[in-house]
Amino acid sequence: MKKLPDRLRPGLPRSVHAPAAVVLVAGALLSLVLGTVVQAAQRRSADAAIDRRAVSAQATASAELQRYVDALRMTADDLAAGPDPTRAGFEEATRPLEYMRLRGATSIMFIASVPTGGVAEAQRLWRSRGATGLELTPAAGHDEQLFVVLRRPLEDASPSPLGVNVAPVAEPAGALRRSRATGAPAVSDPYVLLRDRTLPKARQRLSFVLAAPVTATGGEQAGQLRGWVVIGVRGADFLASTVSWAQRSDLHLTLEADGTEVVRLGREHEGMPYRQVSVPVADRRWRLTVGTELATLTGGGAHLGAVMTTAGLLVTLLLAVLVNVLAGARARAHAQVEAATAELRRTEAEARHQAALLTTVLDTIGDGVAVVDETGRFLLHNPAATAIAGTPDDMEDPADWQSHFGIFTPGGDPFPTARLPMVRALAGRSSDQTPMVIRGPARSEGTVVSVSARPLELPGGRRGAVAVFHDVTERTRAEERVRSSEERLQLLLDGARDHAIVMLDTEGVVRSWSANARRLTGYAEEEIVGRGAEVLFIPEDIVAGEPRRLVREAAATGRAEFEGPRVRRDGTRFWAHCILSAVRHADGSLRGFVMVTRDNSERRQAAQAIEELNADLRRLNAELGRRVAERTAQLQEQAERLRHANAELEAFSYSVSHDLRAPLRSVDGFAKMLMLDHSGTLDESGRRYLNKIRDGAQRMGQLIDGLLAFSRLQRQSMAFRPVAMDELVAEAWRDLAAERADRDVTLTVGDLPAAHADPGLMRHVLTNLLGNAVKYTRGREGARVRVDAVTGPGGRVVYRVADNGVGFDMRYAGKLFQVFQRLHRAEDYEGTGIGLALAARVVRRHGGRIWAEAVPGEGATFSFSLHPDSDDLPTTEEPAHDAAA
Repeated sequence: MKKLPDRLRPGLPRSVHAPAAVVLVAGALLSLVLGTVVQAAQRRSADAAIDRRAVSAQATASAELQRYVDALRMTADDLAAGPDPTRAGFEEATRPLEYMRLRGATSIMFIASVPTGGVAEAQRLWRSRGATGLELTPAAGHDEQLFVVLRRPLEDASPSPLGVNVAPVAEPAGALRRSRATGAPAVSDPYVLLRDRTLPKARQRLSFVLAAPVTATGGEQAGQLRGWVVIGVRGADFLASTVSWAQRSDLHLTLEADGTEVVRLGREHEGMPYRQVSVPVADRRWRLTVGTELATLTGGGAHLGAVMTTAGLLVTLLLAVLVNVLAGARARAHAQVEAATAELRRTEAEARHQAALLTTVLDTIGDGVAVVDETGRFLLHNPAATAIAGTPDDMEDPADWQSHFGIFTPGGDPFPTARLPMVRALAGRSSDQTPMVIRGPARSEGTVVSVSARPLELPGGRRGAVAVFHDVTERTRAEERVRSSEERLQLLLDGARDHAIVMLDTEGVVRSWSANARRLTGYAEEEIVGRGAEVLFIPEDIVAGEPRRLVREAAATGRAEFEGPRVRRDGTRFWAHCILSAVRHADGSLRGFVMVTRDNSERRQAAQAIEELNADLRRLNAELGRRVAERTAQLQEQAERLRHANAELEAFSYSVSHDLRAPLRSVDGFAKMLMLDHSGTLDESGRRYLNKIRDGAQRMGQLIDGLLAFSRLQRQSMAFRPVAMDELVAEAWRDLAAERADRDVTLTVGDLPAAHADPGLMRHVLTNLLGNAVKYTRGREGARVRVDAVTGPGGRVVYRVADNGVGFDMRYAGKLFQVFQRLHRAEDYEGTGIGLALAARVVRRHGGRIWAEAVPGEGATFSFSLHPDSDDLPTTEEPAHDAAA
């Protein structure tokens, strides 16, 4: 600003300074208020950030602890369903835990309760069950001794010997007694392991145990306590691996159980904010404290309020000076005009700089950008758009865009001109992520792009449109490869009932060995894991390089097959059919192979036997009876082997379903964190996609829970006794009180004869049928449910559950009792499609049948009989009515 001439400086009236004073006072007040508001907003942002971190840590720790409890419950169920525990049975039941990566878990143990006077007898008993060298020593002053009689190390390289008596140790003994009283898993108070108490105080770390009772479920011992399954966990190792991001120097975590500190991670700092959350652990709730550096939180360490206040005061002071100058004299006004002219030049230079920057950005980004006017003439398109279009020539007529640029739908049809995103944008309608394929002479295979377009207001009141083209070819092909891999894996699992499944690494070395593989080849898992798969090939094929050829072919094409002789451990040969499938990572890189082998020896022998039988039949008709008997015996033996293979596959499916729940919880948890942290930066479409991800993960979790129940039901033993069906109906109706809340539902129970059945399983059937009746009468005024029984031919009892609900079309009744099959939309009626399948399986295990009859809009009746030999009830030849089909 130019200096005023001396002749203009004196003689200014005092009123000239009044506007500057008003500006100064008002600006100062406004700056103080604005700084206070911004400071408060920063504090709220920091509080929200620490809350999100606490919720994230709580969700992660809860999900991981629940996985430990699920593993414990699964092992207890396996030991409860079988005979008395032995060392071999315990090893088999706990084998899946080696692959579940239970970080911090030292070992899993079986603890037996022994009265003080029966220690010697218990020692002989458990030695006979495989606990070789077991030595039991009673503790004085305890009527009940609690001995570790079986143990499998998990992450403990040097486990303590068998025979440890935990009765004198209050913490684990208390957890055992609580789990026995409640019949559910329990967690102990934290304590120092007996083996660690000899270490220096600084090296001692707190641990805890999870215990679940093993109660016999069948036979004469039903309801009797066999002992406890116990998992020992080191608190520090567990939390460090579960919340791995807690190792950052700005974060502090503390896990406490009833006031006792289990583990502390990270360093505490002065002024660090904390949040405390509750974490469920079996039958207790522990407290997790999360602290973080204030400076690392959004708005936590900044002093934006003070900065804005200071800046506001400075701006106010400048405005006051400016007003004072403008109110001064004509010379000051002239100087201000010159300053404004200089500012205009600077603004013009900045505008040119911004235009150059925009041009540079458009030239360097990978997405294509194009702008057209109302006639379709291209005003702008960047190099990426030209590369995606495959031609540098423009076409001004929108009607010729499809043929000129070669635009097709993903299905291969020409893309309709009226639906082109740019055409829709010219008509005033926006488009988001429209998929299309651009195929031209330079791109015969086609480029898959996702196009978003918006209307655009051009200078002079003209209309136009802008479109962004994103090349998604590689992503689409990767998704197709993933879907192809999933389909192949599903086919592999569906056909695994009588197959041996082996996992190989990228070099063809065995990494996983199934029970069927051991039965088929004679090699135990510890003998074969780590060795090359060529050990199963005959010498002639090894010399010919057949094993390496299969690996190369599978790696190149994704699949390779082999049929021919294989060799067992004892040197005998069998005729095998082998499929080697490649397993790939999400990025397409090779992860390993799955080898499925089937013994076709019997099939070949059967074919040869049939040929010989047909030849001999014409000559030796008298030998027909003997040969038929021999063949029948062979088929019975083969059926028995198939039954064992089916049982092993069911156990495998149970384990796979169980391991899927942990990553699903992670998907749901991280989607929730993404919604909390970034919902403000996402548009409505992004938030809707996140909600769909969470809904899908939660529904998948429900389906997996149903599959676990479906698998567990097949293994559950049955205890038949006389059952009062009317009492079971009353108990099931009480269980459905929450579903009937605020509804007018009338239950009528007729005369129900007693049944000879398993009471627990039969209650499950009635609960499912009554629950369906309550659910599908929703929306009915005066909903009615009736349970009665009729006597069929031969004096057989048929139980019926009828309702006046929505009913269903009898053409689709065959789907009712199949897993995941539903006749109504999921958004209208909740459910997983497993309840009726479970009910049908229970009825079949009782030797009976279940069927349904309905009229759309008038209701449905479900009937079942517990007698297997009825000639007048629906049979397996009537799949539309009978679940036995």
